[in-house]
Amino acid sequence: MRVPALAVALCLLGATRPVVAQVVPVVTSAAPEGVAVTVYRNPTRQRAVAIDLRYLGGFALVTETRRVRLPRGRAVIRFEGVAEGIVPVSAIVSGLAGGTVEKNRDARLLSPASLVDGTLGRSVTLTRTDRATGRVRSEEAVIVAGPLPGVVLRTSRGIETLRCSGLAEALRFDAVPAGLSARPVLSVTTNSPRGGTATVTLSYLASGFDWSASYVATLTPEGRTLDLFAWLTLANANPETFAAAEVQAVAGRLNRSGFDRLVREVGALRLACYPLGTTTSDLRVFDAEEADDIVVTGSRVMSMAVMAPPPPPPPPVEAPPPPPPEDLGDLKLYRVPERVTVAPRAQKQVALLARAAVPFERRYRLPVRPGQALPPTPTRIVLVLRNTRAGGLGLALPTGSTALYADRPGGRLLLGTGAIADHAEGETVRLGSGISHQVLVEHRTAPDEGGTIAATNANRFPVTLEVPIGAAGQKIEADGDALVRIDGVATWTVTLPPGGRAELGYRL
Repeated sequence: MRVPALAVALCLLGATRPVVAQVVPVVTSAAPEGVAVTVYRNPTRQRAVAIDLRYLGGFALVTETRRVRLPRGRAVIRFEGVAEGIVPVSAIVSGLAGGTVEKNRDARLLSPASLVDGTLGRSVTLTRTDRATGRVRSEEAVIVAGPLPGVVLRTSRGIETLRCSGLAEALRFDAVPAGLSARPVLSVTTNSPRGGTATVTLSYLASGFDWSASYVATLTPEGRTLDLFAWLTLANANPETFAAAEVQAVAGRLNRSGFDRLVREVGALRLACYPLGTTTSDLRVFDAEEADDIVVTGSRVMSMAVMAPPPPPPPPVEAPPPPPPEDLGDLKLYRVPERVTVAPRAQKQVALLARAAVPFERRYRLPVRPGQALPPTPTRIVLVLRNTRAGGLGLALPTGSTALYADRPGGRLLLGTGAIADHAEGETVRLGSGISHQVLVEHRTAPDEGGTIAATNANRFPVTLEVPIGAAGQKIEADGDALVRIDGVATWTVTLPPGGRAELGYRL
């Protein structure tokens, strides 16, 4: 069969027609309609150390609800405003009829250095202010190198480095380079079988979070019970705000593997100067001071000693009691009953738990170690609470700092501060209440690794003294039944009358 020449020509034209790449539409979700933040604390931070926003070792599970309008077919969805510390591999997107084809996290955020990096070889406006006359002059310049170790410009004078002429200088950019984003972005590609509006749930892990508990105990007037209140201090080191968020906190230690934190590809801009009038590349570099109007990311970090946190504020007046913690396997989940706004690079305190009229016992306490001699030493005053429902508590108490107050006619008095570890229901809780120089403990060692403990009470009232000896698991023996095990540690518990004295000999 013969094929007409015209048909052959048309086939050849069709075969050589260039393939036009299909443009994938981009749908932008500027912000979520609802957000929930579940914070997991830093397991390595000591309970008595205040949270430092520069070194947060905790993380959070962020769940966002967004509404997006999708076209039919393949499209890219840009989720703007996610946490800067997002772990991209942990992101889960649900609610898309076409599923998720791929996902990306853009680390190229807008910053002074990224502006320079994206404008290499292009013109900018250089503005100079003469320090002597105050006159401002602008001229066109081309960025030929940067941002590290400095910014090199080509001007009408030749090759110069920014901020090295001795004059006040600034750069003005006509446009933001392509690919830079002012806010963190997670983008996903989907292939929707139909167009329309979809409600999407975005969940991801993010670093830069932490939380801690701060307990406020107030002695009641009769001196036999106390009111216990706890603040939940929530910290967010990310620059994003989580408005009207449902906040939860998880206490306990969970299995956690390390992950690489995603950082900006280009961040703060640090300028370096070279001797003027030279083109030599191996001369010594002079660092210029970072200017406030150039460095908009990062901060000058000063090393300082870690200080104990200040006492927490008193509990709110007539605040509704928070709900009790919930079991999450071996972990504990604390829910904040009201929506709160988690501010950027800030801390926030919300009510964690509250109990009224909790009975306690006042005791004096000083641990000793075999082989360690002690002269007469002041003891610590502690208030002993039973974490049971019969004892007025009966709930899991997370790690945190403590502050003990007493209301007096002259005002509110601080009696002592301290810290407690995680306590499960049924355990004994001790709150620090200061140091007593009236009740002293002396420890004299013996050659057989035993010793003698002598205790005196100079008060006008009897006191109960606890002296833990050694560590849990050590076999400590004494005559009679003077020793009992408290939290696994052999402990001498004795009641000293006013002006009384007692001794105990023991063997290891």
